[in-house]
Amino acid sequence: MRAAYKSSVTNHQRTNALKSTSVTRTSVPDRVRPTGNFPQGMTTRHPTSVPILPSARKPLWLIRLSVLQRSSTVVLFILIATVLALYSGTIYSQRKWYQSYEKRENLQRQERQLTTAIEVLKNKMAQQAEQPETGLLPADPTQAIFLKPAPQRPVKSIISATSMTRNSSHNTTPVGY
Repeated sequence: MRAAYKSSVTNHQRTNALKSTSVTRTSVPDRVRPTGNFPQGMTTRHPTSVPILPSARKPLWLIRLSVLQRSSTVVLFILIATVLALYSGTIYSQRKWYQSYEKRENLQRQERQLTTAIEVLKNKMAQQAEQPETGLLPADPTQAIFLKPAPQRPVKSIISATSMTRNSSHNTTPVGY
C-alpha cells in the first residue's frame, strides 16, 4: 500500500513549511496564498474563519433544566429582596421601639420628680401655715357654713324628653335611603 500512495511532499515537510511562513490573503475570501516553502498548488484556510454548524435541537430534559434554573434564579432574587425588606423592617421597628421606650422612661422619671416636688411644696406650705406670723388661724367648727341641699328634680321630665326624641326619630325617614 505504501507503494500505491506516493506523495512528493512529506507531512514533516508540510509542518515545517507552516511553521516558517506567513500567510497572506488572495482575492478569494476563504482561501489564502502561500508565501513560504509550500509546495506548488497547496493552499490553507484563513485561521479566523470557523464554519457555523447547524443548530441541533436540544433535549427536552435540558430545556426543562434551563427553565428551572432561570425560574429558581428569579425566585431566589425575590426571596433575597423579601428577606432584606423584612430585616430592615425589623431593625427599623426595634429602633423605634427603643426610642419610644427611652421616651417613656424619661416621662416616668419626670413624673416621679414632679410628684416629689409637689409633695415638698405641700409639706413646706403646711409648715408655714403652722407658724404664728403667717396670720392663718386653725379651722373652727363653730364658724363652718352649712348649705341646704338643692331640691330633687322630677325624673319624669328627663324620661319624657328622651321619649320625645325617640318618637320624632321614628317619623323621619333614614338618611341612607
